[in-house]
Amino acid sequence: MRYLAIVGYWIVAMFIIALIMVSFDYSLSRAMFLGSLYLPALLCLRLMIPQIDFNRPKEAIRDTTLIISGVTILTILLMLIANIDCSIYAGCNVPSTIINPAFVIIILFAIAIPQFALERWFDKRQQLHPQSIEFISDRRKVKVVMNDITYVESNDSEVWIHLANQETYRTKTSISQWVSILDNGNFIRIHRSYLVNRLYVDSLDAGCIHISNISLPISRKYKESVQQHFALLIQPAINIEATK
Repeated sequence: MRYLAIVGYWIVAMFIIALIMVSFDYSLSRAMFLGSLYLPALLCLRLMIPQIDFNRPKEAIRDTTLIISGVTILTILLMLIANIDCSIYAGCNVPSTIINPAFVIIILFAIAIPQFALERWFDKRQQLHPQSIEFISDRRKVKVVMNDITYVESNDSEVWIHLANQETYRTKTSISQWVSILDNGNFIRIHRSYLVNRLYVDSLDAGCIHISNISLPISRKYKESVQQHFALLIQPAINIEATK
């Protein structure tokens, strides 16, 4: 639901940008294409801004400035590339206004700020109304709060659900099914056999995630996504050498 709402918001945002582009005498289809060029920057903002440690003002200002500069340059470059394409095949030019850095920043923030507000609303809603799930374990129906799950482990033909209170439930399902079930944004696949709740991660080192006194391996396939989600926990000097 959370991700569907965010994707829906992006679609609406792209349509609004397209309407702005139409005011520069673009056709609606061309305007939608130009509006879609903001998506890479919006995705970068969504991934990078939450990683900033605002408890360190100097570093936060530096990182925020670098991120905003980077996504602005990225968007302008994409617009210029679109301009070349448009000039060659359609004989048109991109107005200077829409490649003006100030214009690009205003558009990005006008879209990004409501998006972050929407995500905060989902976070607060989740805290007030903890999401529960039901499944069959050892021939009986079990109901648990989603965020009480510390990690999910695939073990042969079973999946083991580990809880914060040290309880473990076994169920005859696949871990891929649990990736779909645990879609509240807190669970991250780190290995073909492990899905972890980021709220319970204590630390990381080269190739492992630590939850309490348990170490879980990070596979090569999921190394990049783990680095993105836990950028603040990984020391710059550490190069995660993934296990198979």
